[in-house]
Amino acid sequence: MIQINDSDLPIVVAEKIINGTKPYNPTEMMKALSKAITGDECDTQDMFDLEEIKEIADYLMVYYESHKNGD
Repeated sequence: MIQINDSDLPIVVAEKIINGTKPYNPTEMMKALSKAITGDECDTQDMFDLEEIKEIADYLMVYYESHKNGD
């Protein structure tokens, strides 16, 4: 889960979105494959993939463009 605090700087919020993870419950086969490839059982996955991060950025740009001259 990502938690954004009142005192977080914009760069910190962006980092939380980019690097955020969520629990991952893979099948036993996927656990074995992950362990064979990486040596570790992966129990988390990215909160957002690259396309979703781009979508968030697009939404923020639309908001910015609509409000840059004031509300």
